[in-house]
Amino acid sequence: MFKKVLTILTIALFVVSVGFVGAGCKTTAAATTAAAETTAAAETTAAAATTAAETTAAAETTKDISKYKLASYWPAVHPYYESVKKGLAKHKEDFGVDVYSQIGTDWTQPTENEQVEALIAQGYNGLMVFPLDASGANALYKEVVDKGVPVINFGAATQVPTPASFTVATDVKAAAMIATEKVIKTMGEKGGILNVLEVVTDPNTILRKQGVEEVVAKYPNVKIVQTIGDMNAVEQCIEKISNALAAQGDKVNGIVTTGYNPTVAVATILSEMKNTKIAFVGIDDDPVVLKAIKEGYITGTFDQNPYLQGYVGPLLLEYLIDGLQKKQDYTFIDSAGVLITKDNIDGGFMDELWGAATDLAKNAKATYFK
Repeated sequence: MFKKVLTILTIALFVVSVGFVGAGCKTTAAATTAAAETTAAAETTAAAATTAAETTAAAETTKDISKYKLASYWPAVHPYYESVKKGLAKHKEDFGVDVYSQIGTDWTQPTENEQVEALIAQGYNGLMVFPLDASGANALYKEVVDKGVPVINFGAATQVPTPASFTVATDVKAAAMIATEKVIKTMGEKGGILNVLEVVTDPNTILRKQGVEEVVAKYPNVKIVQTIGDMNAVEQCIEKISNALAAQGDKVNGIVTTGYNPTVAVATILSEMKNTKIAFVGIDDDPVVLKAIKEGYITGTFDQNPYLQGYVGPLLLEYLIDGLQKKQDYTFIDSAGVLITKDNIDGGFMDELWGAATDLAKNAKATYFK
């Protein structure tokens, strides 16, 4: 399994050398068959992951799990977090430790501050948090850590130095660069790109925008014809993207989306068009997106690993609560991912994602602690 993880990292490093939560409601346009296939795949790979995690879980079952009162904070309803929760559920199954999920009401740091402070008041002694402001969240984290409660980022990082002990997240800039490279190659290295962002204040969106622009700048015959953003729900995304495509016409030869809901929107639009001309790579593994790849209407999607974030994040908190000493004050752990195309959509990409999660859990103590 390590070989598969190393393969993913090697691809990412190659893209960097030549140039290298998203995160509304899921669209109801998902085909019943595709949704069933995705669910079945997730169940099958989760079962396989059980075997891979047995050694680690067995080593942990002798400890007193009653001392862990863990919580996970996500800012608002979003489909990406549903995949993180699958990792949390698998963690409980393998290690016996439950993690309370707190979902906020909006994508603002002040609301996050209030809700995280409320969790501390309720006695939670270890927190996983998606930070909404890469700088502002650090003030919240200092308050939490000063009370003796360890905190880790998941899905996005805070600015360093940071009171967070770890970040478990995708290297989102690198992922955006992989996606952009694939689009440009599919376009024949010439033409115009529509760059579609999601929540523009999200620290991840800022990095993704930079990644797309850096790759495009390497190709003299490729340009970004328009950048659109600040969208959330799928219906809103469909409207904004459709308007942009109508306005730009034949100038758009490729599309890059680096947010979950814009990806679902573009997959929906291009499927309805029965597209064969526009190259498109999105992000994550919504059933609408996977179906569009299978049918040949879109090029691919970069699938992050929210399952790993939900599975490994609580384990790191448990080690911190146990009093283990970190090798470094702060560590960014890249949860990586896999580029899904028509060539590998039926080739076990979920096995790779769950395998990476169980492998990391098995080695986390030796890798990150003294």
